[in-house]
Amino acid sequence: MNDEVNGGCKRLGRFDVDFARRTITRISDGAFIKASRSETLIFTLLAESANNTIYREILLAECWQGKIVTNNSLTVAIKNLRTAFAKIDEHKIITTEPKLGYCIRKLALIDDGSHPPKKEVTSNDDKKLHALDEDQPIILIEKSEVLIQQKLNSTVVKKTRLSNIKVLDIVVGITFFFVTLIICYRFLFFIDSTSVEGLPVIYNGIDLPKPVQNAILQNDNSSISQWYAFPMSKGCNYYQLFSVSNGHFVDYSPMIKQEICSVK
Repeated sequence: MNDEVNGGCKRLGRFDVDFARRTITRISDGAFIKASRSETLIFTLLAESANNTIYREILLAECWQGKIVTNNSLTVAIKNLRTAFAKIDEHKIITTEPKLGYCIRKLALIDDGSHPPKKEVTSNDDKKLHALDEDQPIILIEKSEVLIQQKLNSTVVKKTRLSNIKVLDIVVGITFFFVTLIICYRFLFFIDSTSVEGLPVIYNGIDLPKPVQNAILQNDNSSISQWYAFPMSKGCNYYQLFSVSNGHFVDYSPMIKQEICSVK
């Protein structure tokens, strides 16, 4: 298949095969399908040998040169080709020869006129403009100006709607950000203060276990201005305890008589 190697094109009946773009185009109306390299080669080989059955072994050897593939690869490729052709109303391109291989009939490659060229659809506005008499240039200009103005107005309305949507998206995004920030602050940072027999403690709002309170009372001294106590994880009674003494943080966690808890 020199055309495939050179990245060229080949006409096979009523179809053009472009090996570079991997497309198979119906000549009559320009409808085309996209295919893989192997699928393009399968169609080409079958079309070049129209009316002849090509064995599965030959297709596997010729269309996947240098690659080790199974019968399933060929089955999938044939299915992909049939599905793609069906989308352009070609339902009987490839025929299965049971237990042998596949075939394309010559009749399938002959143009029977069932797919004529598509006619250009002219919009109503264009029809009105072309229908105007050539002896009425003023009316033609006025009609054109009206159409242009209508299109401009439509464009302005669309831009305004898009602008409003963008502003709404920004407002919603900012609101969501601040709500998320408040929630994170509420649950991740120290937000409450309490006291243990008059000693100020910053904590996360959950009642302090008795071992933590005992550690605070047993280790308090006049140089400590503030205590910080917080759990290591949800559902875990393992606490960390710090004090602020002369402007420095001191870790009193080892002083708490608590069970060992794996921090996750």
